[in-house]
Amino acid sequence: MSQRRTVVHLGTPKSGTTYLQELLWSSRPALVAAGVSYPGEVPEGHFQATLDLKADEFNGWPDPAVPGAWDRLVTAARAFDGTTVISHELLGDLTDEQIGRLAADLSFQPLDLVITARDLARQLPAVWQEDLKNRHSMTFEEFLAVASPETEHSEWYGDAFWQRQDLAALAARWRSGCPGASLTVVTVPPPGTDPAVLWHRFAEVLGIDPAVGSAPATPSNRSLGQVESELLRRLNERLDYSIDWPVYAARVTHHTAGRVLAERPRSRPVRLAPDALDWVVPCSRRMADGLVELDVSVVGDLAELLVDPETARPDTPVVVTDEQLLDAAIDAIAALIPVADEPPPADEDTTPDAGPTPDAELAPDAEELVGSEEAAGRGGGSWADPGDGAGGPVGPDLARAPLITVERAAHWPGRRLLRKLVPRTPLHRGADEPDRPALG
Repeated sequence: MSQRRTVVHLGTPKSGTTYLQELLWSSRPALVAAGVSYPGEVPEGHFQATLDLKADEFNGWPDPAVPGAWDRLVTAARAFDGTTVISHELLGDLTDEQIGRLAADLSFQPLDLVITARDLARQLPAVWQEDLKNRHSMTFEEFLAVASPETEHSEWYGDAFWQRQDLAALAARWRSGCPGASLTVVTVPPPGTDPAVLWHRFAEVLGIDPAVGSAPATPSNRSLGQVESELLRRLNERLDYSIDWPVYAARVTHHTAGRVLAERPRSRPVRLAPDALDWVVPCSRRMADGLVELDVSVVGDLAELLVDPETARPDTPVVVTDEQLLDAAIDAIAALIPVADEPPPADEDTTPDAGPTPDAELAPDAEELVGSEEAAGRGGGSWADPGDGAGGPVGPDLARAPLITVERAAHWPGRRLLRKLVPRTPLHRGADEPDRPALG
């Protein structure tokens, strides 16, 4: 039986957090038998608890399941006679005051902090893609320019990136805020390694046999290629935050991006341009050296965090063609057309029309998605956690939520939704059309 303690896994985003969270959730009965609890009534309970601790909303949308979620996790940890795991990558965003509250609330038993960490050459493309899944529309080149430490961070975006990704600063801040807590860095193994290696390393921190846990059959939050990423970026530009987050999360984040585009035969992967290595290589060295100076415990190897110019496989950016975008767009549109088990109602008006106003187009579906437990895939009608950069694992029924939404779109709202997502104007901007602000 594991000792009584609380393990707080606080990030970083895009370091295998979704993989670990889904594994912990799907393995809960076996873990409890081994003395480890991953509490929560729904898989996204740790995401809700993090928002509750931050007194925050996600993408400007209030979740009715958030208030009290943190106290529920603390109560569960207090009641369990063993090791309790709390995991969400947005915990790394906590302010010093919020870290102090976390430490105080969990002070009834030993506290162990865990940071999963991956090399910067893989983090940068992954974080950019996760931002695209959360409605951002920066190009990868713009993203790298903002993230570069050589850029004066006059806007919040660059500071927010390093608040989550500067491993040495993150470790120092949490060690200061949680005096007496242990701190372990678990490194993500190199590309091509069996994903189970990361779980084996995490299980070592928990003090259990990794055979206790079993990975989900279907991985989620997979990477997109250059073509798919560019299609999603242009879609975000066109939508320009005009769709409420719960609708976007189900139809775009989880369905169009997470399932349709991610499952296409991989186009060229997104990699750093060669000139980005000029600052990525020394940054990776600085962070690894900072962790050595902090004398943190390490499971894995800090050398895995170093970026080697010879093995980082930089790639000169290529222009994505309109033909490639069209092919990907057709796949995305086709996935929005359901294979109905029964024909539409006989009284449905199938004649072309001009359609209602933009606000009226999405309102019925938006109300259904937010208010329906079935559509949201979880109790209380609350919305879905978007996954690794901005959220944890999806619920057991949430993977079906986009399909339910598409099935409901078989009637008139679906036709108008397609008009909304596939405008009559070309996907590319004309030369005389001004650029929009990167963050909308």
